Amino acid sequence: MDAAVSEPLEPQLLAGRTALVTGAGAGVGRGVALALAGAGANVVIAARRRVTGAETAALIVAAGGRALSLEVDVSDRGQVIRAVDGSVAHFGGLEIVIHNASSGLAGKPAKLDEITDAMWNEQCGVGLDATYYLAHAALPYLRDHGRGRFLVMSSSQGLHGGAMNPAYPAVKNAMRGLVKALAREWGRHGILVNAVAPAALTDAAAAYFERNPEMQAKIVRSIPLGRLGDNRTDIGAAVVAMCSDHWRYVTGLTIPVDGGNYSAL
Repeated sequence: MDAAVSEPLEPQLLAGRTALVTGAGAGVGRGVALALAGAGANVVIAARRRVTGAETAALIVAAGGRALSLEVDVSDRGQVIRAVDGSVAHFGGLEIVIHNASSGLAGKPAKLDEITDAMWNEQCGVGLDATYYLAHAALPYLRDHGRGRFLVMSSSQGLHGGAMNPAYPAVKNAMRGLVKALAREWGRHGILVNAVAPAALTDAAAAYFERNPEMQAKIVRSIPLGRLGDNRTDIGAAVVAMCSDHWRYVTGLTIPVDGGNYSAL
């Protein structure tokens, strides 16, 4: 998946703009960061693990792009503020914020009576709380240009619910509610606020499917296009389009980028 990093999407589409991407050390976040860089954006990688964030930044720089890697726990408001301010200090502005980070507990099955307060609070902190922190910190910069973009990565489980872990769809749906509210509030500033519900073949998903091939077959059968998306060329490319001037009149929505899976339900 990372092999395509040297192939730019549209090098001038986001030229001169700066994007902050959380959870960009791997998976969808890395794919989105690579796609943004391929479209000419300066990219700030906010990752909880310094080493994975540095790896994403190195891929971007090796392909001729500009990147800054920051170690950030998005559930910590102070760290979020420092990341936003640091992005502006390093690149001179901030036009795009993508909140992709998710708790490591999100993909672990847990029934309601198995979830502790600590488990619930962690998922809320990395998802909903972090969305609020990022929005609050980034607003002064996003409204400076009249073309700000604020996107969150939601999930189909935030649309139809999910039986594996009730905290996860609850958080993702709450994030969608905040997106709708901010779209209404920030429209006068020219800031577009949307959510993306991706279906991607992440490294974690690939490892799981190796152990459970029957589950991969079942999921793929539910997708009209017959495959899971590539983190960069499918999910990342869609995000690039949403952050560009090609999307100027779409806000407040959750966009499934999932090969038709949700629409087919």
